[in-house]
Amino acid sequence: MILNQYSFLILAVLLSLAAGSFLLRNNPTWRDFLAFGVIVAALVASWVVLHPVQTPLMEDAQKAQSLIGAGTPVLLEFQSPYCVLCAQVKPAVDKLERELDSQVGVGKRLHIIRLNVQEAAGRELASVYGFEFTPTFIYFDAQGNEVWRTIGNIDPQLALDSLK
Repeated sequence: MILNQYSFLILAVLLSLAAGSFLLRNNPTWRDFLAFGVIVAALVASWVVLHPVQTPLMEDAQKAQSLIGAGTPVLLEFQSPYCVLCAQVKPAVDKLERELDSQVGVGKRLHIIRLNVQEAAGRELASVYGFEFTPTFIYFDAQGNEVWRTIGNIDPQLALDSLK
């Protein structure tokens, strides 16, 4: 699980070390150092833009748990900010969230709760729902029954179809 949660960080460090090692072995010029700096800056920028974040105000596991079975379906996402797959699916989850929030007059059709497994609430609920890889998505109906779970990727249409 450590490799899974920190995969982006591990890949970025390994890529930087490999590029730096290659650079130093081949009589580098200032352009080579500039290219290396651009690679490192691109890795940092991509992490800043794409890293998933925990749903605000979900620092307490009981608050997240209280939404499950409270009359509105819940999509629970266990993620890590340093996980490559978590960063990959973040745009799809963001789009699903925007799509559901933009439907005027419908009310809250689905709570999307994103929990960071490196924070206290994420660790606590991770032991409750038992999973091994991030990202893991668990869909609960309005009564709090687990309907489905998926690991690694999510089809937003599956979540929308589950609301019907």
